[in-house]
Amino acid sequence: MKIKKLFLILFFLGLGIWGAYRFFQIDILYPYDKEFKKFVIESSSPIENIDPGNENYNGFEKIAAAIGDSKVVFLGEQDHGDAPTFLAKTKIIKYLHEKMGFNVLVFESNFLGLNRSLANAEELLFSTSAQYKDFIFPIWTNCRECSDLFTYIDSKKSTDNPILISGMDPQVYSSEEGPFPIDYLISDLARNNVFRDSTEWKNITRFLKTLVQDDYQAALNSSAIDSLENFFQIAESKFKPDSYLHQSLRSLRGFALSALDTSKSNNARDAQMSDNFLWLKDNVFSEEKIIVWASNSHLFKGYRDLTYSIHPSDSINAGTLIADKIEDELYVLGFTSNRGKAGRLYKEKYDLRPTNRNSFEAFMEETDAEYAFIDFRGNSFDGNQNPRFWMKSLIHTPNKFNWTKMFDGIFYIEEMYPCTDVLGIDQFAIE
Repeated sequence: MKIKKLFLILFFLGLGIWGAYRFFQIDILYPYDKEFKKFVIESSSPIENIDPGNENYNGFEKIAAAIGDSKVVFLGEQDHGDAPTFLAKTKIIKYLHEKMGFNVLVFESNFLGLNRSLANAEELLFSTSAQYKDFIFPIWTNCRECSDLFTYIDSKKSTDNPILISGMDPQVYSSEEGPFPIDYLISDLARNNVFRDSTEWKNITRFLKTLVQDDYQAALNSSAIDSLENFFQIAESKFKPDSYLHQSLRSLRGFALSALDTSKSNNARDAQMSDNFLWLKDNVFSEEKIIVWASNSHLFKGYRDLTYSIHPSDSINAGTLIADKIEDELYVLGFTSNRGKAGRLYKEKYDLRPTNRNSFEAFMEETDAEYAFIDFRGNSFDGNQNPRFWMKSLIHTPNKFNWTKMFDGIFYIEEMYPCTDVLGIDQFAIE
């Protein structure tokens, strides 16, 4: 009896300690604004389905109403392997294209390759290359859940309402087939007598190829770096700022700065991404309505107002720099998810971190919605006007920020799962 009594005492004491710990962990370490939670639950709009082939768009009219007259829509993603996010984005793109007149899709991919059709044009009359997918990162082109997107784009090529495909990333990627990624640009520059002599032509080509092949592992000696810097400075001055070759040189310079940055910061890449996008918007697509496909990390705005650093060596991102110029024309749609697995193609997959009960995802879970949309921009909060709350929008990692200033709206997905490899060679694929 004594042993049983002692066991019961210890059991209930343990329960009490655990309860106190959970109270401290959840309600002290992770406090939340009750009025904001109420706002989230009452203002979220369920989305019936994210199947791009399903013509039922119930719920998408709420997204359209929130976007309103915006001429630019950013579509983010938590990580680059988020299959249901890609399906949802594809369906949103179809809706925006068919019902709202958006006809340009700009990828977080190779500016040089995806815009090469502008290289020898006296006027910047854009047309999408038949080989456009060669210049988009395989994290998307090899993802089966993106197949509907590319099928839809291709189906509209010969219609009166095509989708023009562009890119804003200074990273110089292309598939391994065909010429080296910058051979065309080097030839275009040579035809315009940019190189002083054959020696400079040869050396600059060699330096650039080293950067493209080695990317973030690239290393050049100080003499080579000085030669590149001098070349960019002189070459850019030979072209008008609104010309493709001028902007290509700027983009290539941004790529070089990013590749040679030993701190592995995204600052140079993001700064150039914003520069490339704004050049496209001002000089190529000034009369068009534009959708941007990239990560949440690149697209959110308000980086300068973060209460702590996401990455020790970063201080800015593309979305913030773009919003500085066009915020009145812009709608930023972020994505988040509650549970499941994630991971990019050809990389190890991982379980999403458990959601704490005082987070945005936990609030959304209470609505029982599999998919939902909530508009931050068109709403005010009865309680805290500057709410800071936990959410997993950046690489599925919980952070506590005022996300309402970073995204104009959020698309919520209850269960995440990783992409299916169209090639069937992903050794990390989940059985």
